[in-house]
Amino acid sequence: MRNRPGNDHMTLENEAGGQSFQVDRLPGVRVFLLGLILVVPLLAVSGRLMFIQMMNAEHFYSRFGQTTESFESIPSRDGRIVSIDGRVLALDVERFDLQAHYRWLEEPPNPRWLKQQALTLLEPVERRDQEKVKAAQEQVLARRQQLWEELAQVMRTTPEELQTSCRDVQERVETIIESVNQRASQKENDSEVTEAESETKTVTKEDQLQQFWSLLKDALTRPPRRPRRERIVVREELDYHTLASGIPREIALAISAHPERFPGIHIQVATLREYPQKTLAPHEIGIRHRIDEKTLEARKLRFPEGDPLDYQEGDRIGKMGVERTYDRYLRGLRGLKKVIKNRQGEIIRTEIVREPKSGDDVVLTLNTSLQDEVQNLLDESLHELRQGTEEQPAEQTDPAAGGCVVVLDVRTGAIVATAAAPRYDLNLLLHPTPEEWQAVLNDPRRPLFPRATQMMLPPGSTFKALTSIALMESGKVDPDEPYVCRGYLDRPDRHRDYIYRHYGVGHNELTLTRALRESCNVYFFQAARKMGPETIYHWADQLGFGKPTGIDIPGERGGHLPDPSPAKPGKKSPWYPGDTLGMAIGQSRLTVTPLQIARLMAVVANDGELVVPHLAHSIVPSAESATTTRQMISYPRRYVSGIHPGTLERVREGLIEVVAHSRGTGYKTVRLKEITIAGKTGTAETGGGKNDHAWFAGFVPAQRPKYAFAVVIEHGGSGSRVAGPVAQKLVRAMLDSSLLQPTQPKLQAN
Repeated sequence: MRNRPGNDHMTLENEAGGQSFQVDRLPGVRVFLLGLILVVPLLAVSGRLMFIQMMNAEHFYSRFGQTTESFESIPSRDGRIVSIDGRVLALDVERFDLQAHYRWLEEPPNPRWLKQQALTLLEPVERRDQEKVKAAQEQVLARRQQLWEELAQVMRTTPEELQTSCRDVQERVETIIESVNQRASQKENDSEVTEAESETKTVTKEDQLQQFWSLLKDALTRPPRRPRRERIVVREELDYHTLASGIPREIALAISAHPERFPGIHIQVATLREYPQKTLAPHEIGIRHRIDEKTLEARKLRFPEGDPLDYQEGDRIGKMGVERTYDRYLRGLRGLKKVIKNRQGEIIRTEIVREPKSGDDVVLTLNTSLQDEVQNLLDESLHELRQGTEEQPAEQTDPAAGGCVVVLDVRTGAIVATAAAPRYDLNLLLHPTPEEWQAVLNDPRRPLFPRATQMMLPPGSTFKALTSIALMESGKVDPDEPYVCRGYLDRPDRHRDYIYRHYGVGHNELTLTRALRESCNVYFFQAARKMGPETIYHWADQLGFGKPTGIDIPGERGGHLPDPSPAKPGKKSPWYPGDTLGMAIGQSRLTVTPLQIARLMAVVANDGELVVPHLAHSIVPSAESATTTRQMISYPRRYVSGIHPGTLERVREGLIEVVAHSRGTGYKTVRLKEITIAGKTGTAETGGGKNDHAWFAGFVPAQRPKYAFAVVIEHGGSGSRVAGPVAQKLVRAMLDSSLLQPTQPKLQAN
């Protein structure tokens, strides 16, 4: 019986009467429980899907149309520079560039972008219908084709020309895409090779534990290796690209006013500096150019709490002339706008956060009609000088000759005209080609050199006006005491007169007036010997020589006024008796600028008032400014201490006879019948085998002076023959421009 199937365990269970849970006897329960375990999570997932599709769909659709906000600056207009007679010398002009989003010009269109554009045209419930999505894509393609046709019509061009520009942009962007992805692929390949090499490297027993720990750490912390990445999307694919620059304003406004007609199109507004008068007073007006890193860093250090003019990289700043001096007025302040873009980088709308503020206008004292005439006559004179005449052959003329003319108001110091030759076009400095820039730098005539304020030359006999003031104020020389000029001072071979060198005779008996009239060097030699160099130095210092005049443009030089005082530490050379004689006639180591000589004549003309030459007349607020009142610019004025009116009257008498008297050095070349002119010729020796510098400086009208002027022709030769005719044409131009009125001469030639 013990060999029968079964065991006590089964017997005991049977005897229990089925009281225990019998799994094998209830298979349906087991299947039900398994099904329940599977169905419940599926029901939860299905419920969540239904909730998303029916109840929360708008939340996800809104994320699909999510936008981004960014802030961009709005360029402002810098102030204008305007002449006193109303001509605009510098201004900002708006430039409009037509830009298109890359996805709108890409051919063939990007599939993902095309689908996204199509989905935006459909309702959320329609986006699951593939037929409707395909139809919407066809609608987007048709709209894109219509865009280029309408754009070509507005731009007054053909769709083919626009497509050519689009292809150029696409080729450039595709080159960038290929380059970026090649570098990324190469980098990934190099990384795989490195890892493979590290895996195959033989590990010693000592490093096995460390290697095991590294593998374990990498397995737990390093993300799983992904398949080869998709193509990188570069920034240029999500940006706008310029198709046309400098489009007309009316076209730009027409496109901007109808964004619904031109999707994917953006008008970029920028401002450009222009100088419409081109070569008119370029050295004085100056230029605005892109700010450099050094200047930007200097401003950040100067204004640690924020630049009040808000200069940033890429902005323009005044570099030279009036543009630099009055930059704080001319500078406009940028505005701010909020730009809202979709996920593809397309601009949906813009909002103005802060309006831009234009810069103020600066009005100059220049009379542009006279400025034009002066520049032209200076150019003509230099051209004739280089060509040569019968009196002065061209081979005796330095080919690098230049010239300068300065005219200023004797009462205020306002500069009416300032011309330097040769000159240049200010617009050339904005965007010069390398060839153009090199040509300007290599020009031996130095057209970029501001001669009025930086050309330092010996003044020659024009300085005798100051020596005359010094000898009368010293009390050591009687201006009415006759002096017999033999043509030389001590020896026939030294310290001679011009007429003695050429004709072997002197001026005979003369006084101060006649010495000025005939420019007798010997008279001023003996006067300087009597009064000493200290007196000449004192009055030269009092009248502003040896230091800048204070004109309101940067870079002015003060010339060199040699100091006759005893040797001091650092003094380069001692003082010799010959230096005293040379300084008396505007030679030796004395150098001046044309502006200083013009101011000297103004002091003589206005009874001793030392004016500050200046170019700015007033500041005119912009339309956005809180004030509408024109701001007049004032300049300091002072009378020269210790000078007597009688002294200046006596000097004026001699300067009038220089032109009005038949024996005056300016009689033949400067005198005009319509108006009396006072002045002084000057022929400054240069040495080195080069021609002398030709000067003429004076004021007009002689009896009631209004304007002082200085003319200098660099290496021109004789002052009376070369600079004198230029001065005569200058005064005639002032008459023609109505700055002067003809007067009947009161002083007749003897």
